[in-house]
Amino acid sequence: MRRAGRRRLWLASTVALAVGAAAGPLSAQDAATTELQAVTVDNAGDNAKGPDRGIVARRSLSGSKTDTPLRETPQAVSVVTRDEIDARGANSVREALRYTPGVMAEANGDDVRGGWMWIRGYNAYARLWLDGLAMAGDTEGYASTPINSYALERVEVIKGPSSVLYGQTLPGGLVNQVSKRPQTDAHNEVEVTTSSLGGIQTSVDFTGPVGADSDWSYRLVGQARDLGSQIDEERNRQLMLLPSLTWSPDEDTSLTLYGFYQKVNPKNFSGRFYPAFGTLIQNPAGQIPTSTHMGDYLSNANEFDANLYTAGYEFSHNLTEDLTFRQNLRYSHADQNMFLAVVNPAWTWTTKPPSGTTLGRVVSASDDRLSSIDIDNQLEARFDTGALDHTMLFGLEYMHLKSDRYFGSAKITSQDYLNPVYGGTYAFPAWTTSRVSEQDQIGAYIQDQVRYDGWLATLGLRYDHSEITTTDRIKNVTYENEDGALSGRAGLAYLFDNGLTPYASFSTSFLPTIGADVDGDPYKAQESQQFEAGIKYEPEGERGMIGVSVFDLTLENALTPVYSGTGTTLGYVQTGEQRIRGLEIEGKYELTPELDLIASYAYSDSKVLETNIATQVGQDMLRVPRHQGALWVQYRPEWAEGLSLSAGVRAMSSYHTDTTYLDALRIPGLALVDIGAQFDLGALNKDFSGTTLRLNVSNLFNEVYVVQCTNDMGGSCNYGPGRTVMASLKYEW
Repeated sequence: MRRAGRRRLWLASTVALAVGAAAGPLSAQDAATTELQAVTVDNAGDNAKGPDRGIVARRSLSGSKTDTPLRETPQAVSVVTRDEIDARGANSVREALRYTPGVMAEANGDDVRGGWMWIRGYNAYARLWLDGLAMAGDTEGYASTPINSYALERVEVIKGPSSVLYGQTLPGGLVNQVSKRPQTDAHNEVEVTTSSLGGIQTSVDFTGPVGADSDWSYRLVGQARDLGSQIDEERNRQLMLLPSLTWSPDEDTSLTLYGFYQKVNPKNFSGRFYPAFGTLIQNPAGQIPTSTHMGDYLSNANEFDANLYTAGYEFSHNLTEDLTFRQNLRYSHADQNMFLAVVNPAWTWTTKPPSGTTLGRVVSASDDRLSSIDIDNQLEARFDTGALDHTMLFGLEYMHLKSDRYFGSAKITSQDYLNPVYGGTYAFPAWTTSRVSEQDQIGAYIQDQVRYDGWLATLGLRYDHSEITTTDRIKNVTYENEDGALSGRAGLAYLFDNGLTPYASFSTSFLPTIGADVDGDPYKAQESQQFEAGIKYEPEGERGMIGVSVFDLTLENALTPVYSGTGTTLGYVQTGEQRIRGLEIEGKYELTPELDLIASYAYSDSKVLETNIATQVGQDMLRVPRHQGALWVQYRPEWAEGLSLSAGVRAMSSYHTDTTYLDALRIPGLALVDIGAQFDLGALNKDFSGTTLRLNVSNLFNEVYVVQCTNDMGGSCNYGPGRTVMASLKYEW
């Protein structure tokens, strides 16, 4: 209800000023006795990094690395604000992106370790960004844990190739997570959350000036989580701390120092590996319950622990009125240890369903280490050349990444999923994978945002040089991958006075690939290009943003497997080419002070154009449903002050996740319903001001569904999250 109050104040103040102007000048006596009312401007509070007021973000740094309105960015960009995250009760980044078009936010289903998400057909696991800098990641390891969503001010998705600003990126786009940063206005909150699955979660967020008239401001964000999960005996445990300190001696200078620590340590973790028969395909013996623990939580093979540490700074200084220098630097270290009993792929079966219920198992162990340093230097110049207005950005970015990985597995006793027996002592397996890789990448880029009347052209070029050295300690072989790539983007938009902005753009990206093909030749970088056209609408004087985009995206040099006569993967070659054409619609609108609306739709026509596997040519790309849509409404009734009600539905059509494209393994379409309610207790009694009770239910009707099945044998399938009720009590002051 606070937002509605601000809007009414703005309207009242506008009317009062207009009446005053019409009445003529005040007399001296009137002037001495008249008290002017505060005026709230509707555009106030919009910030490229947040915090935002409500569900609508109007500005972003991610799409251009300059403080640019979203309607002026010639590319589809989706922003999930902190208010939206809270209103929907999202407790992870993947949950925050459930209503974002073109994003399969929970491609790995229910997994307390984190999340695997796909953007326009491409896997973003271990390729996420935090505050504009790439996070340390390894696509083959488990140390790349997602950031706790409570540490974030917003989550932004840039659709399509984005190498011109970020270097090596996925063709489908990138996710930039924007951290909470110190605020000059004091604000504190404490929140306690529980779940229908049991457990408790405590969150704190304190920010404000260090002292009266101080140049320093601080923020301390933290969360301790020990919640249940839909798996029997498993606990979702996390600890997160984010301290930061900002020094702003004047309007031209800002320095923010920060650290971050996150520990993901689920208790009795169960690997989400289920067979197709008994999950996606009917098994006469019965469906495997979603709650069945597929590991062995009573054995010594019951360990999963991941840690992430970062430290860095963000510096900005206006050298002149029209020249700004920025430097962002971050060091990251992540480690992960695992020793688990799990159901594993086809070679571990003792009997093949549907007649059998015995699952082959292995113990799997890993020891992963990641470290990285990333520094991005930017010089932004604003100037005119005749009738043209320029915002020009020069950048130089350097990244060093080291990944050290050990992995091993070995067969153990089988398990009957109808009558599981837990408890045992298992030998630690020998390492079957042992490798270390180091990457150095340096990129120089230039971008010019050129304005002429209502026209806006965005032009950018970047050159990157990447060197990757990988040593396979098992085979005693070293691979070297060296790539140089020129990436670009050209976009043209026209800004109409009524808020409409049609645009068209072309962009490219590259992705260095570690290792060598089956012939021992180093992989070349994968390359992509995209044509996109669309229209954005930001209504004047109202809070809303609507975007419609069509795109044609192509990837070359994709990896495709080479199989032996028995079906064993011998290695990969780069003969793949893929194409995806689509339409995306997204609208976020605060229709009235009482009603907010989020609506999205994505249509995707994908195709495998080239591959060395003839049966895959012409097929849809994996994990790309043809249709995806969502609708979410939040209502604050005038007749019940302090109350907020919400409901949403998210749906998608069927899709494939198996390279064999078996009809029986096609994932069926589904629709899920979410609801929520929030109540400001201050509406009942002023003594309770600042206290809010919130309830959210995801997957209201407890639909049991499968999100992936990569083969019809072994443990290759994953269930999606079932119904979860989250209740929280927050106090702000």
